[in-house]
Amino acid sequence: MTPSRPAFAPAEPYRMRIGEAWREARATFAAVDPSTGETWARIPQGTAADVDDAVAAARAAFPAWRRTTPATRQELLWRIADRVEADPDRWARLLATENGRPIREAHVADVPTCAGIFRFFSGVVRDLRGDQIPVEAPERLVYTTREPLGVIAALIPWNSPIITLANKLAPALAAGNTVVVKPSELASASVLEFARLVEDLLPPGVLNVVTGGGPEAGAALVAHPDVAKISFTGGPETARRIMAAAGTVLTPSIMELGGKGAMIVCADADVPRAVSDALTGIYLANGEACIAASRLLVHDAVHDEFLAEFERRARTIVVGDALDPRSQFGPMVSRGQRDRVEACVAAAIAEGATLRVGGTRPALGAPFDDGFFLEPTLLEEPAGTTSASRSEIFGPVTVLERVGDDEEAIARANGTPYGLAAGVWTTDLARAHRIAQRLDVGVAWVNTWFDLPIGAPMGGVKESGFGRETCAETLLEYSAPRVVNIDLGPTRPHLWGDA
Repeated sequence: MTPSRPAFAPAEPYRMRIGEAWREARATFAAVDPSTGETWARIPQGTAADVDDAVAAARAAFPAWRRTTPATRQELLWRIADRVEADPDRWARLLATENGRPIREAHVADVPTCAGIFRFFSGVVRDLRGDQIPVEAPERLVYTTREPLGVIAALIPWNSPIITLANKLAPALAAGNTVVVKPSELASASVLEFARLVEDLLPPGVLNVVTGGGPEAGAALVAHPDVAKISFTGGPETARRIMAAAGTVLTPSIMELGGKGAMIVCADADVPRAVSDALTGIYLANGEACIAASRLLVHDAVHDEFLAEFERRARTIVVGDALDPRSQFGPMVSRGQRDRVEACVAAAIAEGATLRVGGTRPALGAPFDDGFFLEPTLLEEPAGTTSASRSEIFGPVTVLERVGDDEEAIARANGTPYGLAAGVWTTDLARAHRIAQRLDVGVAWVNTWFDLPIGAPMGGVKESGFGRETCAETLLEYSAPRVVNIDLGPTRPHLWGDA
């Protein structure tokens, strides 16, 4: 590892957390720093047997954990948030080293958001309640309680690992469940560090972490008969495989999947502000985000002005080492991801798109020659007919399209299999409401992008998944109603035998 860089270094070799023990694996795989291409840690390669043990540990811990009081769970979630916030520099260095998240973003986004999610569910856990059901018979009392489900399988992606971990772990624990986490192979260290951070707060078995490949550890977890629910964030193709495996044991799931976010810029939009939001929408998190603004549907009247301003500002973005606070944009998470994004750009150009900005690997010099960098990229294709307008690229690539009116913009925005997020830029309040109401998405923004306040439901429709995270309703995803039906009457009719 390059000695002059403040890269994260683990205090000890990484091991999996199963029950009350930290377990080594027979094999490991490399954790690679995306800025340099160098190995910085080794991650345990978990097996199906490790998954069995982790699920067994979670199942054994469940009866006691479900009986803890809301006050107990509330305090523990709040203390977890305190610990996350206690050393933000350490988390920021870890995320920059692990997946290439620019360290300035990790400070302002990942760390406070992770802590904020735990604080939110610390609060709403006290409001998880059942209901009294009105029935016609006056001698009947019928009410419900909300009961935890059991063992939750949480599958975490690599692009925002501690935020996504919080999205799944906080509500699952708040509702009284135990959890087995399988992180992405590209971002396992942050999840293991989190498990180490909270190991003395949570009883053994309440949180278990099995690292390793999807075909072995992940597949064993989603098909396990003792898993009560699966919570997955990732791509639709992986989701289909998970649901097929889960279907063999009838395990329900929450799916937060991909997107092809369309940003509609109307003729009356504030163009400089719209460009600022478009840049944030596509280049935050190095473009590796499901809610990225990966399509820009710009009205004829402001198309040329928008294009010129976007090009000008995109060319000034500082690309560099994720650990350098001066870097505004870092590397792709892996060589394979960088190569895949490059192939998507090449395909779109072959189909008729014009490369306006970026699309090449920057020359940053040693020690970054082997890093997985790709410049922020803008394609232009007025009709929106190339693969860049239809398929999720999951990288720093957006395509500029030209539209003539609101109806055309809405039709194009809704014309993909995805339905996660979209937005409209206009100074006309009535137009904003009309368009937002017709976008087939889970999140519709007006004059902003990438604004996800904790408490607002996050999730999609169509191939973008189902279920909602980061909101009070999420607790309902991790619990089920139990009906209690009490006969308060003094008599009942005799239907069998002699009275």
